[in-house]
Amino acid sequence: MTTLLAESAATLAGTSETPELAGGAMPPRGRRVEILEPLRGLAALAVAWFHFTNATGLLPEGWLRASGRYGWLGVEVFFVISGFIIPYSLFNAGYRFPRHAGRFILKRIVRLDPPYIAAILLTIALWYLSAAAPGYRGTVPQLEWLTLLLHLGYLNAFFGFPWVIPVLWTLAIEFQFYLLMAIVFPVAASRSWAPRLATLVVFCGVPFFASGEALVFRFLGLFALGIITFQRSIGRLSSRAYLGLLALAASTSYFAIGLQMTLAGVLTALLIAYVELPKFGPLTFLGAMSYSLYLLHVPVGGRAVNLGSRWAGETAWRLAVPFVALAISIVASYLLYRFVERPARKWSASLRYSPG
Repeated sequence: MTTLLAESAATLAGTSETPELAGGAMPPRGRRVEILEPLRGLAALAVAWFHFTNATGLLPEGWLRASGRYGWLGVEVFFVISGFIIPYSLFNAGYRFPRHAGRFILKRIVRLDPPYIAAILLTIALWYLSAAAPGYRGTVPQLEWLTLLLHLGYLNAFFGFPWVIPVLWTLAIEFQFYLLMAIVFPVAASRSWAPRLATLVVFCGVPFFASGEALVFRFLGLFALGIITFQRSIGRLSSRAYLGLLALAASTSYFAIGLQMTLAGVLTALLIAYVELPKFGPLTFLGAMSYSLYLLHVPVGGRAVNLGSRWAGETAWRLAVPFVALAISIVASYLLYRFVERPARKWSASLRYSPG
């Protein structure tokens, strides 16, 4: 690792002051990276499919269950995408610290919280409605006000309270990353190689000393993969330096979180860096509403799976349940996207950074 770090530093020192990619000039400022939407869509679809096929005892061992076995790795894909798109967006918006830090966090809250809160309220409503239905076999709804209030700050795990929707723990990790990037972005995007390398070293080293389940630090190697890809995209790294630093981040990520999650992260980073994917209707559609699908697939699709496990006695009917759950989840997610998430995006975009 020490040798790799030294080689990467030498490469950086020789190339990073000239903001060019190995293939030519710096990409246009604000260029849309088309592959991100399909990747988001596939990641959300993979996580949902994992829960529908593997998180319950609905399906026997077989091809359908195997098809979703590694879908949980979609979470790691989201982390790498955030590691790329957050600094990329800040760079294109002309972000300055500390002047714009508060506005950046406000924009993230306005963008994410309306669908987040709507999904929580819908989940609670469905829980109470399900409990009132004849033949209900689940737990009796019991919610403490403190549990709900802690959701507003993504703080449940810090105080030992459960999440209303189990997958919300990942949003808490994401929000910690936003807070971190609000501070370190100027260093991560520096024209000088030394601050950028120092940032990477910190990101890769911290997981060895602070790896609590509720903290972002455990996943900093994955976010670093996205940040390195961002640096390449704005011309701060040559291809050689990019691949060397990617290997460094991957090696530390491997020791922090394991091989499977690291491989998913590296593959995501390489796809963002090297694959030009044209718009493709279904994946673009899924990508646009991937956040809503991620929020709703458990409370909506999960209930379809639970009902199917009770009513679909024969194997053939059980095989159909995950597809029905996915279809219902997509419809519900589109409605949340159309009436809550899309307006929230527009509200967030209207909050601009002051010049200077």
